[in-house]
Amino acid sequence: MRPLLLVSFVLLVGCPGDGEAPATPAAPPPAEPPASCSACHALPPVDSLPKGRFVEVIPTMSDMPTPSGVEAPSAEDLAAAVAYYGAHAPEALGTLEPAPAEERLQFDVQRYVPRGIKDGGLPSVSFLRFAALSDPEKLDLVLSDMRAQALMLLPAWAPPKHRYIRPLVREVNYPAHVRLTDVDQDGRVDLLVAGLGGLQPSNGRQGSALVLTQNAERKFERQAVVPQAGRVVDVNAGDFDGDGDLDLTVCAFGWRGPGQLLVLERGEQGWTPRELDPRDGWLDAAPLDLDGDGDLDLVSLLAQEHEQVVAWINRGGLAFEPRVLHAAPHPAWGYSGLTVEDLDGDGDPDLLVSNGDALDDDLLKPYHGVSWFENQGPGDDGVARFVERRIGALYGCERAVAGDLDGDGDLDVVATAFLPQLDPARWKGLDSLVWFENTGEGWSKHSLETGRCYHPAVAVGDYDADGDVDVAVGNWVWVDPKTQKPTVRCEYVTLFMQR
Repeated sequence: MRPLLLVSFVLLVGCPGDGEAPATPAAPPPAEPPASCSACHALPPVDSLPKGRFVEVIPTMSDMPTPSGVEAPSAEDLAAAVAYYGAHAPEALGTLEPAPAEERLQFDVQRYVPRGIKDGGLPSVSFLRFAALSDPEKLDLVLSDMRAQALMLLPAWAPPKHRYIRPLVREVNYPAHVRLTDVDQDGRVDLLVAGLGGLQPSNGRQGSALVLTQNAERKFERQAVVPQAGRVVDVNAGDFDGDGDLDLTVCAFGWRGPGQLLVLERGEQGWTPRELDPRDGWLDAAPLDLDGDGDLDLVSLLAQEHEQVVAWINRGGLAFEPRVLHAAPHPAWGYSGLTVEDLDGDGDPDLLVSNGDALDDDLLKPYHGVSWFENQGPGDDGVARFVERRIGALYGCERAVAGDLDGDGDLDVVATAFLPQLDPARWKGLDSLVWFENTGEGWSKHSLETGRCYHPAVAVGDYDADGDVDVAVGNWVWVDPKTQKPTVRCEYVTLFMQR
């Protein structure tokens, strides 16, 4: 259908001449949105988007898939929703003040590219992790690059002046995310790779879940445990059936089609998939025991219009009972990542969650940022209860990780901004890398970098083995779809090395 247009709600009436019919007064806007606006997702508050964005996006709801048993919104409902939000939504969203520049912690900034690239390439780094891969005594930096379709390594053993990014595994299906774990339990680190299947959103099944097992010669042997799926963004491992080997979870984000959350049971003949949920938008799934019964449950992050933190309680026989731990305030919240951390140091697992997905539009949303979900112990049903605690705001917050940056014994949080589609001139003055200091009584925000809002990946670790925590960010250059030209040129990895 054609986009619906708002008319002015101010009626200017002149004096009709002889024989002219009086002007018909415009109908007042609805006092509330139609009920169909909350049939598939939480009802958006009027201040979650500016008026113009509501008017633009509401008509597209007719093209969105609806859950089984839910009727698609009618043209009349969409028109009523446009009128309601057009009348009540603000012209623009509020703004965030930049954080004060960090002064206590001192960093040396180092920039790295693969060999042969001198003036900056077209990086599309989607993942970073410090890990003892080539030397058990030192941390390498493992990264994935989507355009190159490769996993790479910035080794710690090379002296800094001879250090560059080296290939680790080539011809990988658009690696969006990597988990490092010993899948076959032979004492060597293996790689679980989420293959997105392409750079552009698609309803196709070009994604894949790959297991790369490391042999005695330090080479990786690959197996596609899910060879065709809708845009896979996470693969993880855990012994969910208690038989001593590792099963897998797979998050297929999809788009407007084949998303799903899977558990793959490992057996003598390989992995057998079991679908837990067929919805689009699954981002991360982490195994942990939520009810204290000794087996592994799951906690997962669901984005798209759903925007939920969902627990899956293991009832045995790889049967899981879903439970929504938290629902975001509205469908534009933009969940982007989840990790399990003990942020309050009380010995039980908490959740660190970022929201900042900004690729749907060019808006700067002041509610983007980082939260942690405090584990408050078992409820009446024995399942852990979580309470959201807001850490802080950051436009386009794509990822957040925990680490003791200031060496005071508790976990701080480092977060990155990913707004690559914006004109770089709009990045001026915007925080692109921040750390939230855990003060014991709250969180204090400090800026480590401004004006480089193209970081989809971040990792923390003691890369130079000097006793303090360093920070690495991965960079992604946006290529304008109209001109096919990059908006900037930059290095692949930026290291912030504490002095």
